[in-house]
Amino acid sequence: MRKIIHRILIVGLMACLMIPDSGAQWEETPSFRDRIFFGGNFGLSFGNTTSIVVAPLAGFRVSPRLSTGLGIRYEYFKNSYPGYVPYDTHIYGGSVFSRYMFIRNLGEAIGIGGLNSGLFLHAEYEMLSLERKYFDISNPSSDGRFNLHSVLVGGGLYQPIGKRSGFLITVLWNLNESYNSINTNPVIRIGFVF
Repeated sequence: MRKIIHRILIVGLMACLMIPDSGAQWEETPSFRDRIFFGGNFGLSFGNTTSIVVAPLAGFRVSPRLSTGLGIRYEYFKNSYPGYVPYDTHIYGGSVFSRYMFIRNLGEAIGIGGLNSGLFLHAEYEMLSLERKYFDISNPSSDGRFNLHSVLVGGGLYQPIGKRSGFLITVLWNLNESYNSINTNPVIRIGFVF
């Protein structure tokens, strides 16, 4: 029953974000190629726990405010924390996301000139493949891998640095966080698009 509810949430959130933005019109309708964008994020962490994350994405601008896309993720994870059995593993998977820019220019919205950042809402479904012996706490003696499904919702700040590129800071909440989750709430990402 819980899986059915999560799937309904995913479909509902994606459907809400896919509603065309009737109020926003492009001055000139861009070509299909101009509506495609790329980007992603990466992360590095060293010490007792080493994590190297590479997460590229590709997307499509449905309207001036609405975009959707796909991402892939790879993470090398090594734990050598004192008192625990050291291990290293590879985490990989993919995601589908939608992003809606509800304020395109924060400076105009609040009356401060020169501030051209935007605020957006974000919904994402992510599936990661994890090694059971390291991440399945309920069954740690098993071998093999299992898929971890996550529904992430939240929002963030978009700072343009050109006509088609910019930086994003996104704060997400995993709606189905569990003991198997590799990230705790909130999930914070810093990325870019071009």
